[in-house]
Amino acid sequence: MGSTTLRSRRSFLTLSVFGVAGTALLAACGAPAAPAPTAAPAKPTEAPKAAEAPKPTEAPKPTEAPKAAAPEPTKPAAAAPTTAPAAAKGVIELRVHDWLQDPDDKTYGPFIKKIEDENPNIKIKREWFPRADMHTKQLTLAATGQIGDVVRANVAPMTAELKVKNVVQALDPFIKSDTNWANNDHKQFWPGNIATYTIQGQQWGYPVVGHPGCLHYYYNADQIEKAGGKLPPADPKTWKYADVIEMFKAGTIKSADGRITAYGVQPCLGGEGAVAVLRSYGGNYYNEEGTKCLINTPESIAGLQYLYDLYNTHKVAIPYDPALNYQETFPSGRVSVWIGTALAGTIKNLVGTKFRWSVNPPPIGPTGKFETQVSSDGICISKATKVPEAAWIYIKYYVSKDFGIVRHLAGLGSPGSRYDVWTDPRFKQEQPLLSSIIYDNLINPEKAPPLRPWSYPANGRYNEADTAMNNILADVWLGKKQPKEAAEEAFKTVQAIMDKPPT
Repeated sequence: MGSTTLRSRRSFLTLSVFGVAGTALLAACGAPAAPAPTAAPAKPTEAPKAAEAPKPTEAPKPTEAPKAAAPEPTKPAAAAPTTAPAAAKGVIELRVHDWLQDPDDKTYGPFIKKIEDENPNIKIKREWFPRADMHTKQLTLAATGQIGDVVRANVAPMTAELKVKNVVQALDPFIKSDTNWANNDHKQFWPGNIATYTIQGQQWGYPVVGHPGCLHYYYNADQIEKAGGKLPPADPKTWKYADVIEMFKAGTIKSADGRITAYGVQPCLGGEGAVAVLRSYGGNYYNEEGTKCLINTPESIAGLQYLYDLYNTHKVAIPYDPALNYQETFPSGRVSVWIGTALAGTIKNLVGTKFRWSVNPPPIGPTGKFETQVSSDGICISKATKVPEAAWIYIKYYVSKDFGIVRHLAGLGSPGSRYDVWTDPRFKQEQPLLSSIIYDNLINPEKAPPLRPWSYPANGRYNEADTAMNNILADVWLGKKQPKEAAEEAFKTVQAIMDKPPT
């Protein structure tokens, strides 16, 4: 549908897959931290019982996979001795790390049961942590020899640190030996997202959720039109930054006494949002090899200038505050446009019938095309596992087409990072905007430019570098520093971090 065709609110269609009902979306890349599920996670320090586990004899048949189920891979020839399956007879205990979510176990309960029912020689032992603590806890478990078999990557760039610290192993041997998976499911993942998990020519994880970046323009059509502003054009490719600024100006509404009652836009900043703008000007935070900081290039500075102007020249952006919550600002009309991720379902439920709204791809910048940064969190196999084939089985279920839809419609994150998720009839019925205007303009390989990967420091120091970058750039949004000055400071600080030895 075109961006000016606004859909009325529809009730959700109950989805019955793994016995799960579709509900409202609650989070961007992943669901927020929640109380422990009904099946309580094991103590993190408990070691796996590898001696009791045999090698699985048969691969699973994931529900509604694009094609027939993949056969179990043979033992990877290049795998280290620590990846050999346990020889003892009995049921394999597969220890899985993840973050706390789905407090009523309505989604994960049936999901885990399905895997165990279809693979009776596997018993899954969940070890879940608050998302903010998960990465650190996994590193600690690995350092003390207590890491589980399946490891979650909080966000895609953290995979580099897991790889550098020998926490995870490459998936290439499993993919190559599992020909059905390689020829069918693997090809459904966006190449830009696979590239994000590829380091030194090897793939170290799979994306779980996925979206083109923090660049979806959700807009309050009633508020903008009432103020005399123009909505995005029917053809998103004709939407330019000059048009966007005019829409933001119209959406910045003042009371009779001159007080601003609504701001034109709430931008998305940081390593996902600011990068989307910088790329539209030809810039970036880092090069794709992860060896050089690019924040001080003329193109990046031009992108920073655009963002600076939103806050300090045009004064159409809501004052910068990291604590701002779109779930309050956009539904209440406090901002006319919210720039965010693939959360159309959340917006639908938050807004209800308060006003007409829609979503549009980002404007076309100087590069002349839509620029993206594929964002996701991931899942990996630990290097220390004694049951790698069982871990591989679990990963295939976890990143399957079916669970990619189920998780999303259950409110547990963005859609699965696969073409067949975004084109599935269930997803299209529940998410008509994402599956049409966003998919066609940003994701569809037959119509859109290739999705670009998430660039990050190759030495595994993503957290250190991004934190430093964002702290310095905050002075730009606050008007304390000019873009060029902040860019030079950020370059010196961040390049020094990127030049350090691997973490």
